[in-house]
Amino acid sequence: MLLKQEYHRWIYLGALGLIAIGLPLSKAFMSIGGIALAINFILEGQYRSRLRRLVQQPVPTLFIAFYLLHVLSILWSSDLDRALWDLRVRLPLLLFPLVIPLSKPLEKSEFRSIVLLFTAAVIATSFLSTWEFLRIKDDPAADYRTISLFTSHIRYSLMVCIGYLFLLNLAWNAKGRPIIRWTAVLSALWLSVFIFILQSMTGIVIWFLCSYLMLFYTLAFIRQQRSKTVSLTILTLAPLMVGAYLLFQVDAYYPDHRPDITALETHTAGGEAYIHKPEKATLENGNYIHLYIAYHELESQWNERSDIPFWGGEDHTGQPIEATLMRYLTSKGLRKDSVGVNSLTQEDILAIENGVANVRFTYGNPIDNRIYTVIWEVDRMINEKRVQGHSVTQRFVYWRTGWHILKENWLVGVGTGDAPLAFEEMYERIGSNLSEQNRLRAHNQYLSVGILLGLAGMVLFILAIIAPFLLLKNANTFLYIGFSIVIFASMLNEDTLETQVGVTLYAYFSFLLLYASRSLSDSFSMTSR
Repeated sequence: MLLKQEYHRWIYLGALGLIAIGLPLSKAFMSIGGIALAINFILEGQYRSRLRRLVQQPVPTLFIAFYLLHVLSILWSSDLDRALWDLRVRLPLLLFPLVIPLSKPLEKSEFRSIVLLFTAAVIATSFLSTWEFLRIKDDPAADYRTISLFTSHIRYSLMVCIGYLFLLNLAWNAKGRPIIRWTAVLSALWLSVFIFILQSMTGIVIWFLCSYLMLFYTLAFIRQQRSKTVSLTILTLAPLMVGAYLLFQVDAYYPDHRPDITALETHTAGGEAYIHKPEKATLENGNYIHLYIAYHELESQWNERSDIPFWGGEDHTGQPIEATLMRYLTSKGLRKDSVGVNSLTQEDILAIENGVANVRFTYGNPIDNRIYTVIWEVDRMINEKRVQGHSVTQRFVYWRTGWHILKENWLVGVGTGDAPLAFEEMYERIGSNLSEQNRLRAHNQYLSVGILLGLAGMVLFILAIIAPFLLLKNANTFLYIGFSIVIFASMLNEDTLETQVGVTLYAYFSFLLLYASRSLSDSFSMTSR
């Protein structure tokens, strides 16, 4: 040991704090914190005693074995450079299971400070993101994913949900400290609002799931009958209200009656024959896109009002302008002819040029609009078998492609580093019509583990998920259960462990919550009321 124990301790705490701040704010902070944690652990020594302690702790051993299986799978990988890159990204699966369980547990105040550092960083970045949202919100072509300024909007939405849980727990346990309690409550309410500003559907769904299941959890700690009755009422009504809202959105999407094809007008006011394609049932705001089309009038009038040519031109998102124009006209209930184009305002023209395909996206509730987009994507997949460029329905293609790979490599997987090549080859073999930039990986972590490591990897991964709940007291607490809901739910439609931020978020908080504090009941967990 080169340094005094107290110095090693300060480095340990500082590194944990730097990682906590870096997760939502800076990859550099996160990397520096991880490197400092590793070097400090090595210099601290105590190798024999730590090894003895490690072999007595099955949960860290499972994580380490899971990482070492990634290393072993290099033997049947074909892309060594990619394999080494993947191993570097997944180093947190080795680092945190070694360092945190084998270090002295945190005191109550130390644990609380680190958790609050993370939460404060999430709140601070949420204000910056909201400022960016207010700056771009009036731009019809704005991509709201860009308001996550420091990391992926999906990973950031998971951090918002975790910070929300930390604040709820702090408010619950702030007995006799009304200022702390109300600050925590108001901050949790702000993060609840912000998750909708962020507009990550993954984050929104997980926020609802966390709120609902955590209310179930807290029922066991509520002793007042009135509070228990209110909670049970919310638990009963909440899914009914969400279900009714979704059914209303679906019902509003579809018209009450299909048009009578025999009664459709045949010519425009200018005399051009309409083209009707009733076999194509694609809709915009309940109106059929492929009815009342007069291409010559569309071309003539559009070219008079815009510098982007009707045929061969693209909107600012790279989509064919004629398709965007037809969808936009349909969304306003206008026919695709000269009268329809002339009815557009200059703001409409600018919106179309910017790639806005539906007038509702120029106003209204962003959540309603996001739900509408999902319904539209699913409807288009069903009626036209098209998923190209659609973030939700493309996942069905990713899952199907990944399943084909898994079936052929179920025993040992394709090996670390070979997933991109395996997907590229399978897309070609199944004749996928996805463009090259949309041919992505599985977007399901459980499936991805099987593809990389086969049966052994899947078994180890599932054991690493289940073992804490069977073996560790701290796993059966509000914080760890809530964290698990966030992470493991996200893995259903994301490759959470395929990025540095995702794998660090998972490994860091898993072991911080399981091992860093002697008992979460002494620091940040539910107590009876």
